[in-house]
Amino acid sequence: MNTTLSVLADSTLITFVFALAALGLAVVFGLVGVINMGHGAMLTLGAYFTWYATTSGVAFIPAVLASAIGVAVVGLVLEHLLIRHFYDRPFETLLLTWGFFLIATEVIKIVFGTDLRTVTNPLPGAFNLSVVTLPAYESLVAAISLGILLILALVLFKTSTGIKIRALVQNAEVASLLGLNVGLAYKGVFVLGSFLAGLAGALISPMLSVDPYIGNIYLVRSFFVVIVGGIGQLLGGTLVGSFIIGGSETLFALFTGQVLAQTIVFVLAIVVLRFRPSGVLRPR
Repeated sequence: MNTTLSVLADSTLITFVFALAALGLAVVFGLVGVINMGHGAMLTLGAYFTWYATTSGVAFIPAVLASAIGVAVVGLVLEHLLIRHFYDRPFETLLLTWGFFLIATEVIKIVFGTDLRTVTNPLPGAFNLSVVTLPAYESLVAAISLGILLILALVLFKTSTGIKIRALVQNAEVASLLGLNVGLAYKGVFVLGSFLAGLAGALISPMLSVDPYIGNIYLVRSFFVVIVGGIGQLLGGTLVGSFIIGGSETLFALFTGQVLAQTIVFVLAIVVLRFRPSGVLRPR
């Protein structure tokens, strides 16, 4: 019984960690239709900025916030110089963001080197809940992920700005008639997605070794999360996709090896897409 609860708890934590990692991609893709191939590089930048800040004596929480803001600034520059000219041309934005990914990865190697870096876990230990023990820091990251999802839900569904942004997804002309500055909204969404990617990298950095390629793994899985969960289903789709791609892997690993569990998960994702090409939560 305790083993089952432990596995379920681990699956839940991993689901929210994957949701956090994929959310920036989901926001940009779901709201403005840009396939941000630079998402992984932004996540990596967030991790490296956090490493640099904490090793320079900055406390962890300010370092995380500064890192996320730093990545948001990078996203703002990228959007202003390039992306804003190609919002109606998805293939071009895909190529531009892929080019950014390649360039950013090489710049990271030049500036920070290729050695593995570590960020000290600010909350070591675990929460003992008698029936299950939860790692403290992973629990905090999961709580933050849930909090961000709830805040986004409130903004999108309970505020006038959110209503206008959702109208933007359906029809940019109608959104402009509602008083929304379409260009500024696109810019804000892209910068928000960059901020969330940087925040994810910063928060995940104590959980693994930091190297120039850590974003690659999360980039691939984030795409699976967004597509399997449901294209355009920003919040619920992100959670469902995160469980299928991340949380279920822990469940399968209970009965198989880790590599086989990953294989099963990706096969499951392919099967889902075969019968639901637009994702699990896409309306029929």
